[in-house]
Amino acid sequence: MLRRVLRITLVVLAILALGVLAVSAAGAHGDGDHHARSHDHGKSEKAGSGHGKSRHDKGDRDHGKGDGDGHGHADCGPNGYSAWDEEWLTMSIEGDLFEIQGGNIAQDKGQSDQVKELGARLVQDHSKSLEDATKVAQDLGIEVPHDPSPTQQWELRVVQQFSGNEFDRWYADLEVQDHMQDIKEAQDEIDKGCNDQIRKLAQDDLPVLQEHLSLAQAALEAVGGQPQAQSLRHSKRSHLRHHKHS
Repeated sequence: MLRRVLRITLVVLAILALGVLAVSAAGAHGDGDHHARSHDHGKSEKAGSGHGKSRHDKGDRDHGKGDGDGHGHADCGPNGYSAWDEEWLTMSIEGDLFEIQGGNIAQDKGQSDQVKELGARLVQDHSKSLEDATKVAQDLGIEVPHDPSPTQQWELRVVQQFSGNEFDRWYADLEVQDHMQDIKEAQDEIDKGCNDQIRKLAQDDLPVLQEHLSLAQAALEAVGGQPQAQSLRHSKRSHLRHHKHS
């Protein structure tokens, strides 16, 4: 009985969160799309920084491309990368950590073979992505996150409250929403990023993320096909931080 009440409460909270997001999205559209992406990921706040902070609209920036050795032109800033680059790289690392933790949960709690296999694939691919992104961050002197963003941690806690086929549906749908968001952000970095090393990471990530989306969609269809967790995808990266390099 207590578990049933808890589940109902979580669903109500999720619906309320979705309503808040809809109002926020409408306001953001009216302001001329001043904010970017969905990765709550999304994808991102550093631990303790809060997700309500924002920085300049990335779409208004005119970034130059790097010179091929990881050190960009003058508009990349003194460190050879832009605030946009730093933001995407930080969010990407948080996202890798999120997918690894979520994939381990899916392998432990998943009921269907499709969800278990999805979790295993995400752990495998995002472990490699995490290794590559961490190396680039360390090379460039960018702080490396050690945990998913606070909102991503909340998503994982919520989805863990479910079990059986109910868990499978919520988890699979969460991964569909997350990878749709990740694909958009990777493409944005490819198009607008400044540093060649960071842009190369996004280029390498993009086809893998597209494959993950297909796998998540297939898993969702296999376990019921009806979105269950869309309200959890609280624009983990739509509110961007101020950066010392901005």
